[in-house]
Amino acid sequence: MKRKDLNQLLKDLRNRGCYPSISYRGHMWRAHINGAGNYWSEGTTPLMAMRAAIKIWDIAGNPMDGYGSE
Repeated sequence: MKRKDLNQLLKDLRNRGCYPSISYRGHMWRAHINGAGNYWSEGTTPLMAMRAAIKIWDIAGNPMDGYGSE
């Protein structure tokens, strides 16, 4: 099975009602599942950061926080 690229991961999150965000902070990329939320991770590339954030979010049961909360 082919691994998803960054654009596909972002599209999948948006389709689930999320507001993903990616920023460059100092020397690392930071990816949030929902902007202003608690589920995020850092990586040397945006793709690595988003994959790590999704893993953390999946383990937590996919809670909606930040911009994704009601």
